[in-house]
Amino acid sequence: MRISFYGACREVTGSNILIEENGHKIILECGNFQGSKFAEEKNYSAFSYDPKSIDTVIIGHAHLDHTGRLPKLIKEGFTGKIYSTPPTKELTRLVLEDSEKLMREESEKNHHAPLYSKEDVIKVIRQFETITYNQTVNLNNEFKLTFKNAGHILGSAITVLDIGSKRLIYTSDLGNTPSLLLDSPQIIEAGDYLICESTYAARVHEDLNKRTEKLAEVINSTIINNGVLLIPSFAIERTQEMLHDIEHFCNVQNCEKPKFFLDSPLAEKVTAVFGQFPDYLSEKLNKTHYDKDFFGLDRLHLISSVEESKNIKSIPNPKIIIAGSGMMNGGRILFHAMDYLGNKNNILLFIGYQAFGTLGRRIYEGEKEIKIYGKKIKINAQIKAIGSYSAHADQPQLLNWINNVKNLKKIFIVHGENEQALEFAKAINSKFKIIADIPQLGETFYL
Repeated sequence: MRISFYGACREVTGSNILIEENGHKIILECGNFQGSKFAEEKNYSAFSYDPKSIDTVIIGHAHLDHTGRLPKLIKEGFTGKIYSTPPTKELTRLVLEDSEKLMREESEKNHHAPLYSKEDVIKVIRQFETITYNQTVNLNNEFKLTFKNAGHILGSAITVLDIGSKRLIYTSDLGNTPSLLLDSPQIIEAGDYLICESTYAARVHEDLNKRTEKLAEVINSTIINNGVLLIPSFAIERTQEMLHDIEHFCNVQNCEKPKFFLDSPLAEKVTAVFGQFPDYLSEKLNKTHYDKDFFGLDRLHLISSVEESKNIKSIPNPKIIIAGSGMMNGGRILFHAMDYLGNKNNILLFIGYQAFGTLGRRIYEGEKEIKIYGKKIKINAQIKAIGSYSAHADQPQLLNWINNVKNLKKIFIVHGENEQALEFAKAINSKFKIIADIPQLGETFYL
């Protein structure tokens, strides 16, 4: 068996792994590179393999850094099946449609060809084949595929591939536990080789139970200062958990103020998908209080059009604006940032991972002046973060999960910046006495 790593190597984005055995070729994910100044160049570059030669693609979950180049793969000749869970298929459709629209607008503005078209996105969705958790399918006479719940976002899956007598496990992204919305990642009892994410693998998340406390503090501060709370939103999962916590806050404090705006058409559509797949939500949630207004939608002002988004500025403070994108590398959050980051009474709250090179990361690390659409913006607003909203497992959670996988011969570390991956490799070696490789982009291993 041969494994080649063509993305998410010593960085978080661009997921793309090729597995070859006896002439069969399978791709684990095909995501966009994001954040760095070379990301666009990498996305437009030719694949390191012939897309026509690939038999099957497997998708762990719908985030753009795991799915974003699927239309490019199909455009360049891939004709096989794309396997995922049913929610992942539906969320991928929404994510790719949104991405295609943004890319088309950018390409028209800057006079270059877009990475792919609407038609390519339609073809992607047609080629999906969905299977549920714990269902096993024969991809060919060499590969058997089983999905296990990854607990990361709705429908996210750990990939288990039985290849002859060998078992390969790929975490994709493993969820932070406990989650309000999802069950914990399933345990895999044995495997020969593991490809494991490392986004937060050198960190320990703050106590999940304290996050509603912290959110209440930030909201109350916004009210007291008659300010604006800006929350860059990740449309899938982070927004829904945030909405749940805001609903809880409002129930406790009656919430006559402030006004809440969800200025993300994608997040609104994604929230509707949660209602379509109750079986993929946590057992506890389904037993207790899952209903149509679990996210407090009756209280929210849902913003669809650009004109409605612009009109938020005329609404008196205090107000809370949840808007895309989560790393501030595009979307409506940028226009609100231009309006509100200059005022010391306002707060910018990060609730998810900020990739290296993104505007969100630069602000989080303390830049006091930024440029948005060519305009200089001085940052006087307070910058806050709540780490327990992360959808990624931290180091103790990852190590505890790995501890259940018996007979591992080798671990590959992906989806993490170099510092995170190195610390994780040391921890793995110390705890399990297994050498963990951190593949370089384009590196191949024979197993």
